Amino acid sequence: MKNNYTINHIEIPAPDLNKGVQFYSTIFGWEFEVFSENEYAFFKIGDTGTGGGLDTNLRPADEKQGVQIVISVEDIPGKLAEVKENGGIITKEKTEIPGGLGFYACFIDPNGNHVQIHSME
Repeated sequence: MKNNYTINHIEIPAPDLNKGVQFYSTIFGWEFEVFSENEYAFFKIGDTGTGGGLDTNLRPADEKQGVQIVISVEDIPGKLAEVKENGGIITKEKTEIPGGLGFYACFIDPNGNHVQIHSME
């Protein structure tokens, strides 16, 4: 069997599970199923088969530590407006990546996680 080394599952710290579920379902349309007496919520990203979970037992790292999540979007300014409207804090506005690699922006979600978004436009 050939292993293509794709990411199977990602877990996001969510000390306040309800805030995390509300934020990510509103901003990105992720579907959630809550388990373990409100300590864990699985999410699915559309029909991609990709997903993960929000975990109340994990704590966010600061922006210079830990793994960073980068989420693909079509409209960075529009998505940043949604992030701000839903309790996120913008830490970097839309910025070009040299070499024709698109653009990115950064924010902190309501649980304190540092997240990036990316678009080619």
